[in-house]
Amino acid sequence: MTFTEKWPSSAAGLFKAHVSPLPLAMPQKLLKSAHYIELGSYQYWPVLVPRGIRLYTYEQIPGHLRDNPYITDGYRAYLPSRLCIKSIFILSNETVNIWSHLLGFLLFFGMGVYDLTAVLPSMQASREDYAIYCIGLFCFQVCMLCSVGYHLFCCHRSEKTSRRWMALDYAGISIGILGCYVPGVFYAFYCNNYWRQVYLVAVLAMILTVFFAQIHPLYLSKQWHHLRSAIFFSVAAYGLIPTMHWMWLSGGFHTDVIQVFMPRVLFMYVIAGAALVFYVSKVPERYFPGQLNYLGSSHQLWHVLVVLMFYWWHQATLFIADYRHSHPCPERSLHA
Repeated sequence: MTFTEKWPSSAAGLFKAHVSPLPLAMPQKLLKSAHYIELGSYQYWPVLVPRGIRLYTYEQIPGHLRDNPYITDGYRAYLPSRLCIKSIFILSNETVNIWSHLLGFLLFFGMGVYDLTAVLPSMQASREDYAIYCIGLFCFQVCMLCSVGYHLFCCHRSEKTSRRWMALDYAGISIGILGCYVPGVFYAFYCNNYWRQVYLVAVLAMILTVFFAQIHPLYLSKQWHHLRSAIFFSVAAYGLIPTMHWMWLSGGFHTDVIQVFMPRVLFMYVIAGAALVFYVSKVPERYFPGQLNYLGSSHQLWHVLVVLMFYWWHQATLFIADYRHSHPCPERSLHA
């Protein structure tokens, strides 16, 4: 048997939630500090929510959080920092977003330790190799943590704080892209010092330009939503220029280095393209509004694909680094 209970809210008047019967064996101390509620359309998924945290519908949240009307329920809002952190352990529509990149951070941190202590020494890596791998994995970890921070604190009661974390999230995406470019350019132009330096400088300049764009007051506004997507699409698509140039310098499709490395490059772009399509189109929740509030939404798929893309690219660069060490560069190409 269920009944309703009205909760006060600082922004939405009275908030109604459905409360389920409490298990008899549940400790009384736990019962005093939590509410047992049913969330949105997942009415048979009761979870414990700490006292002071409420879940809201799309209509009840502040305007700056209204990004996806097809996610209709399960929003956290109006929380101080302490409860934002505490909400990591409840089921909301941000739970998968938070934990996917938190686990992603731990994955890349663990891979970094393993690479530095086992993989790189086994391939007799140079100091440059160590530096490139540290840069790449560090960028991936920063990207993951920035994303975790935004999705954890986007529900902060201060809109200014929420938007600062959003800006940090976008900065993290740029840093993650930089982590893909640096090892890719370094090993693609491993035998060509001149073009390696040109493209590394160009990539750094491009990422800095994106950072300066993020300073613009309208950058985080809804009016610039499509422009933000276009900027990141352009930054990712830029990689086609050094890729085509690398293929030409290497002698075309039939050379060994192209044959072994190009499929890995193409698959990375397939993952990135799929992630961007989900992010922009808001599919599949567009076709199932209110049914994917907690699991299976486009942003969650975007998160999983970003982790997969970074992991794939890390493995690909390990492969090409090993190839470069086992196939010395022709002397004539070193300064071409």
